[in-house]
Amino acid sequence: MTAYGVKAYTSTDILTTDPYKLILMLYEAALKHLFAARAAIRDRNMVAKGENISKAISIISELLNAVEGDEHNEAANFLRGLYAAILAELPKANLNNDEKIVELSIKYIAQLKNIWENYVMNAPREGGEATPDNVAHQTMGAMAGDSEAGNRHLSLRL
Repeated sequence: MTAYGVKAYTSTDILTTDPYKLILMLYEAALKHLFAARAAIRDRNMVAKGENISKAISIISELLNAVEGDEHNEAANFLRGLYAAILAELPKANLNNDEKIVELSIKYIAQLKNIWENYVMNAPREGGEATPDNVAHQTMGAMAGDSEAGNRHLSLRL
């Protein structure tokens, strides 16, 4: 298959994929780039670090844009705050070669991916729709249960 054919196939696959699977794919891609950024920091490969942090920021921005719910929705506000905190801190990791920020970002995104897989992908859907409010509350509860992570996310600092 030619490069054009592969690109066309991939574009069609993304356009026809279940929206819930797309979110899972975004989590997986963000983690892939965060792991690569961490490795690049360890290897002192500044080009790879910058490219991968930039890609992770783009993907997490898409996740932020995908959050639904008004300003009165506690769960949506929690997710927005968490994504915003990660997005505020990743450029600092890039600038300062701060592996700890990348590690914490990996921890949060991995937890969200796990919750998404277990509570959205496998959840019964009401009228053909999942119940993201319940999932976001699960996320808040799971992350608040981790006292070390909970203390950091409450201050919106990674």
